[in-house]
Amino acid sequence: MNREEIVRAFFGDVVRVNLSTGAISREELPLDAVRRFIGGRGLGAWYLYNEVGPDVEPLGPGNKLVFMNGPLVGTPLPAGNKVNLTFKSPLSMTYSYSLCGGHWGPELRFAGHTGLVIEGKAETPVYLWIDDDTIELRSAAALWGKTVPDTEKRLRGELGDDELLQIACIGPAGERLNKMACITAGWYREFGRGGCGAVMGSKNLKAIAVRGTGALRLSDASGVMELTESLTAGLKIHPKIIDRRNYGTPELLKSINDNGLLCTRNFRETHFEEGYRLEGPRMREDIVIGDASCFACPVGCGKRSQVVAKDGSRILIEGPEFESIALLGTNCGVADWESLMEATRICDTYGMDTMNAGGCVSLAMECFEKGILTLEDTDGIELRFGNGAALVALLRLMAERKGIGDILAEGIRYASERFGAPELGMHSKGQALAAYDPRGCKGMALTYATSPKGAHHMIATTMGPEIAGGTRLSYENKGALQKEHQLSMCAVDSMGICSTVRGGFGMGDLAKAFGMVTGIGLDLEGLKLATERIINLERMYNARLGFFRKDDTLPKRILSEPVPSGPSTGETVDLERMLDEYYTCMGWEIDNGLPSRERLAELGIDDIVKE
Repeated sequence: MNREEIVRAFFGDVVRVNLSTGAISREELPLDAVRRFIGGRGLGAWYLYNEVGPDVEPLGPGNKLVFMNGPLVGTPLPAGNKVNLTFKSPLSMTYSYSLCGGHWGPELRFAGHTGLVIEGKAETPVYLWIDDDTIELRSAAALWGKTVPDTEKRLRGELGDDELLQIACIGPAGERLNKMACITAGWYREFGRGGCGAVMGSKNLKAIAVRGTGALRLSDASGVMELTESLTAGLKIHPKIIDRRNYGTPELLKSINDNGLLCTRNFRETHFEEGYRLEGPRMREDIVIGDASCFACPVGCGKRSQVVAKDGSRILIEGPEFESIALLGTNCGVADWESLMEATRICDTYGMDTMNAGGCVSLAMECFEKGILTLEDTDGIELRFGNGAALVALLRLMAERKGIGDILAEGIRYASERFGAPELGMHSKGQALAAYDPRGCKGMALTYATSPKGAHHMIATTMGPEIAGGTRLSYENKGALQKEHQLSMCAVDSMGICSTVRGGFGMGDLAKAFGMVTGIGLDLEGLKLATERIINLERMYNARLGFFRKDDTLPKRILSEPVPSGPSTGETVDLERMLDEYYTCMGWEIDNGLPSRERLAELGIDDIVKE
């Protein structure tokens, strides 16, 4: 085989499924696009830009679900398990993407497929079965209406409870087109934010089951193994990784709370007085009974947890993760494990994003306390901050689209406007803010405001260096910091590794790994250039939809209401000042926040972005 054939053999192909016609085809991965956009998130952006136009309705048959693995997924390299899903979001109405760990993405690779493009709409409910080269649509009539756990169990009963079998599915929330519905892979791993579960439900696609028995061919297998051993050894002694291994993502809670940037009671405050009850070590002591890991991960940050409810029943889940604890817990004033575990279980069972769900509950609670909503509006639920039973009850209504839950299921922007209180909706572009209040950590304001998919913390995790460097309340150099971390996150998203290991698996290592795995040469500067291409292409996709500088904004509360108490007392956010610096760092025009034609040419994407 020549080098081109070897590279193609490594990547495998892209499966295209047209649900409207039932046609299934396999096509070569476009290697020119791989060289320019790497894979994963980058290739997803390339496909969406070229195939889903600005007039496509997010819940219409013209929208597509583009699942794309990065080149490191399925390799022995640490945490090579993140598959990317790109789609037009029904929640934010923008470009969107979501990443999922676990084993589903690697299994797709082992079946010989780097990507999967789902288009059209089936007349009746179906699921997709990929068994190596055998790919077919089957009836999902018996699965429609089933919860995520029930769907998994029934499909395993039908397809054989093989340890290789991996299932991604939607629950009733996705079927009911809940705008915060997610796609769950393996019960506890989700393509979470942006409403991708609603897109899948709109297509009458219940699940995608995958089994692969193949192996990946590495260009430099011995080099990959040597790099794997070196990186793994470093990760095992990395202080942050040790904390993450011991306590999972809740290891973040104490620092975020102590520094005054933890979302509290719908972002009215930035410090939760009962936060000590929810910290990682306390969680480990109170409810954790075991650990869980994704494919090829030396960290094992998943925590299997259990509580015995007041009625004597057992609540057993994996998690809750830090963001779930924050949005469902502190942001709703709730600090008891039984309520938080049950709230998380409802989201996991019905297939809802815990973060957007928590943002909606906290909105409703503040509206209730201010008299905007009454008991008549809430079906008799006392929606007060700290009421764990109310949190659980409202989540059930949202999952089942009943009563006020039907309004909230449309998302935080819609609900806040429907309630006549848009100023109380803590979101950017329709996506609920994550756990970090940017009044207490200025760089996160840029992260939320400029994210292409609406407020999302994983676009650029600036809070770590801001806290460590004592610069969280400073405005200096935040544009440069945002760009640096944005490029880094885009690199790991496109390569297909988990961001948890990013501290010990740097950009230089990623470039080296890409060459060893694929045989395509890539140096550090080439990788940085590729990530800039991706970020700019995402930006230009949203420009086609009418999103410009005016949309890079945050809630009035964040911009003009000073923090009332705690370590960040008196702080607001001067966003416009930081936007100017950030746009300059990115080479974007100050007035509209878009790259010029010259900038697009410098990046080598002017041939794609022609309008």
